[in-house]
Amino acid sequence: MVDQATTDVVILGGGLAGLTLAVQLKNARPETDVVILDKREGLAPEAAFKVGESTVPAGAHYFAEIVAMKEHLEKFHLKKNGLRFFQPAGGNHDLTKRIELGPREFPAHNNYQIDRGRFENELTRMALDAGVDLRQGASITDVELREGDADHTVSYTQGGEPRTISARWLVDAAGRAHFVKRKLGLSREVSHTINASWFRLAGGIDLEEWGKDDPRWMERMNRAGIRKFSTNHLMGEGYWVWLIPLGSDHISVGVCADPRIHPYDEIRTFEKVQEWLRANEPQLAEVVDGRTGDIADFITLEDFAFSTDRVYSPDRWMLVGEAGAFVDAFYSPGSDMIGYGNSVTTDLVVRDFAGEEIAERLEFYNDFHLRTFRFVLSKVEDHYPAFGNPAVMVPKLCWDAMLNHVGVVLVFVKNRFLDYDFMRRVRGDLEKLYAVNDRVQQVFRDWNELEKVVTDGPANAYVPAKAIKDSHATLVVDYTDDELAAEISRDVRVAEALAVAVFHRAARGLGVTPDPEVPVNPYAISLRPDDWQRDGLHTGPVLLTLAQAEEISEGSQGLFADPLLDGAA
Repeated sequence: MVDQATTDVVILGGGLAGLTLAVQLKNARPETDVVILDKREGLAPEAAFKVGESTVPAGAHYFAEIVAMKEHLEKFHLKKNGLRFFQPAGGNHDLTKRIELGPREFPAHNNYQIDRGRFENELTRMALDAGVDLRQGASITDVELREGDADHTVSYTQGGEPRTISARWLVDAAGRAHFVKRKLGLSREVSHTINASWFRLAGGIDLEEWGKDDPRWMERMNRAGIRKFSTNHLMGEGYWVWLIPLGSDHISVGVCADPRIHPYDEIRTFEKVQEWLRANEPQLAEVVDGRTGDIADFITLEDFAFSTDRVYSPDRWMLVGEAGAFVDAFYSPGSDMIGYGNSVTTDLVVRDFAGEEIAERLEFYNDFHLRTFRFVLSKVEDHYPAFGNPAVMVPKLCWDAMLNHVGVVLVFVKNRFLDYDFMRRVRGDLEKLYAVNDRVQQVFRDWNELEKVVTDGPANAYVPAKAIKDSHATLVVDYTDDELAAEISRDVRVAEALAVAVFHRAARGLGVTPDPEVPVNPYAISLRPDDWQRDGLHTGPVLLTLAQAEEISEGSQGLFADPLLDGAA
C-alpha cells in the first residue's frame, strides 16, 4: 500500500495532544482525512513514559466527555482526590505538623490521575478505529508553510525512505520539537525559569503511613486512605515535590525548583535528587532510599516554561499542547490547555470544510488562548520564593483554588467554550477575573517580602472558605445561558471582594495601614503606597470597604494563615 501524498489535516506528533485531536476531529467530522506523523514505533510503555499525569476539571472533562474516554478512565486509571498542599514545618520530619490544604472527600466533579502510556495506547486504538492514518517511525525533516489557500507540505523519513505529505491544515502537536515555532520564529521566552527532575516508583507510596499514629490527623479526612489519591504537593522555599499515583501501581515523584534557591545541579541526576530530598523532604527521602530497586525511570528538564506569539493562524496552521506554550505543572494546567487548543482547532477545521468564514472567530480564540496562558503563568511566575511561607501561601492557595474552578474552566466544563456568541457575551467578565488576579498575584509577591512565617507546627485543621466550596460546586450544576452568564458575573463580584480582603490582610506589614472603612478599588490594589493615588486605589467604578467585601464573599475564613498556625514565629 502506498501512503497518500495529500490529506485534509496532518498532525505532527502522536502523543497526548495529537491523538486526542485526531479522535476529536474524526468524531466531529468523520469524513475528514487525518494523518498523524509520529516518531514513536509500537505501543508506549506503561508508567515509565511521560509526565502530565494529573488532570483538573477542564482537562478531565475534555478527556472523559469530549474525547469520550470516560469508561476507560474509570476502569484503568485512578479517580483523583483534588490537589493537596503541605507547607513546611520543623524540618519536614513529620507530615502531621505541616499545614495541609486539600479536600476531605473526593470532589463532586471527577478528575483523574492518568498513566500516560496506558492512556495513549488506548487513544491510539481509538484513532485507528476511527480511520486515522497513523504513520509511526516518522521523523520530520522540514515543514513548508504556505499562505493563502495553498496546502502546507511536510517532509519526513520513514523506514529510511524520504517522503512528503501535503495538507490543507497542519497542526503541530509534537511538543518541544517546536517545528512550526522554529520555522516561523514564534518562540517567546518567559521569565519563569524553573527546573524539574522526576521518576516513577513501582509499588506506590501512601503518605498516610507517615501519620497513621496520629488519630487527630487521620480523622481530618472523611475516610482513611484517600490522601494518596490527591496530587500531593510537598512545598518549601523555592520548590515543590509532586506525588501522583498511577493506575499501573506506580507513583510519579517530581521535584520542581527555582534555581535562585536550589541550583539545577542539585537535582540534575537521580543521586543528586536523593541527596536533595534528604535535606529538604526527609520523610520522602527515607522511602525512596529504601526502594531504589523499584525506580522505573529518571528524567530531568531545565528551564521548562516557554510561550509563543501565536497559536492559531489564518493560514491554517495550529499549535496545540507543548508545541505552543507551557507554564508549570504546579496546578496541573497542561491538559486544560490541550482541551482548549484541540477544541478550537476542531471547530475551525470543521467550519472551514463547511465553507464558513472563520477569520474573526480564529482571531478571537487566538487572543483569548494567549491571554489565558498569561493568566495561568501569573499564578506561578516569581512565586516559588514564597512556597515555604504559609503567611502568604495559605491565602494564595485558597485564592488560586477559587480561580481554578471559575471563569474559562466553568465555561469549558459547561460546554459553552465553542459558543462564539456566548464567549463574546461573557468575555468582559472573564477579562475582569484575569485583571483582578493580576493585581492579587503581585500583592502575594510583595507580601512575601514583608511578612515571613516559619513554623514547627502542629497545624490546625484547614477550613475552606465558602467561596472555594461554591466554586467547586458550580461545576456540576446545569445552567441556561442566562444562568451561566449570571454565575460568571457573580464569581467576578466574589473575586473582587476577596481581592479587597487579601489587600487589607497583606497590608498589615506596611508602615501605612489602609483604613478598612475607606472603599478600595480591587483593580488597583498593591502593597506600594507610592502608587496608590496614581493607580486609583480609592477611585473607580468598583469600590468596596472591608466590611462590604466580607459580606459579598460571606466571610474570608480559610484565606489567611493566622488561625492555621500553632507555634508560628
